[in-house]
Amino acid sequence: MNNVVIMGSTDFTLDCIKKAMFLDNVNIVAIITPEDTKKDRKGNIILSPPSAFAIEEHIPLFKPENINDEHFQKVLKELNIDFIIVVAYGKILSSKTLAIPKIGALNIHGSILPALRGASPVEHALIYGFNQTGTTLQKMSNKLDEGDIILQKEFKIKNEWSHFELYEEIKISGVEVLEDFFNDTEYYMKNAEVQNAKKATYCKKIKKEEGRINFKNKAKSIHNQVRAFSDWPICYCYYNEILLKVYKTKVLDENRLANKDHGLVVEVTPDSLLVQTASGLISILEVQRPSKKRQNIREFLNGMKIKKDEYLS
Repeated sequence: MNNVVIMGSTDFTLDCIKKAMFLDNVNIVAIITPEDTKKDRKGNIILSPPSAFAIEEHIPLFKPENINDEHFQKVLKELNIDFIIVVAYGKILSSKTLAIPKIGALNIHGSILPALRGASPVEHALIYGFNQTGTTLQKMSNKLDEGDIILQKEFKIKNEWSHFELYEEIKISGVEVLEDFFNDTEYYMKNAEVQNAKKATYCKKIKKEEGRINFKNKAKSIHNQVRAFSDWPICYCYYNEILLKVYKTKVLDENRLANKDHGLVVEVTPDSLLVQTASGLISILEVQRPSKKRQNIREFLNGMKIKKDEYLS
């Protein structure tokens, strides 16, 4: 039986916890999450999914302010840990903390490493227009996502997928990786492979301002941006200084070039709003204006009379 601590704060973390609970050779001795800081409209603290589940299932729960504090390291040592499993924890573990488990500290990462090391692999797989991605179980090291690769699951990205669909598939593959690993931990630990650093790429944490649409970019790039940010921060542009959040788009006439009319509305019908980009037309399909609900383009155009030859910026 392996004594396991799982660290993380998201629904992905929770999916892995639920899977680990029913594995014959896993004993979850604790769940560790960051301190819960989000509040509802009444000012009440909103528990993260792992926090709420730990309380409900009476699993020991820790929310250390500093995961690498000497006092908390003593707490971890007393748990007699075989494995630490990190799934979207968001904090760096020191060398001393990584050395606490008897067998290893492992991390589930949402890309096929060494591609897309860093904080936003799901978003950047879409931004870059990848046809494939997956999930990696890796040994943790002091450097960002550079640990030896233990297991990987790869799958194709469907053209119609946005962030939600890709993230759901990442979660499924992450749970499968975890299950496979605990079927034969000794084999997988012994056969872990060093990453090829020459093939490494990186992705930083997404900033809200990265959602701004620039119609000087190609239609395909804008479309991928909208797909990637459909959960957060949501892409946006302006029409006569009115902010428009854009949730869904389609690329048309991909090779149509523009010399200067970037953002020009070239066609408006009851079911289409076509905008010129640097290369190709972008068809806006779902949008939201301030104080209104998210609408399909027909509903939106019924309330906002955008005309041909006007501009979005």
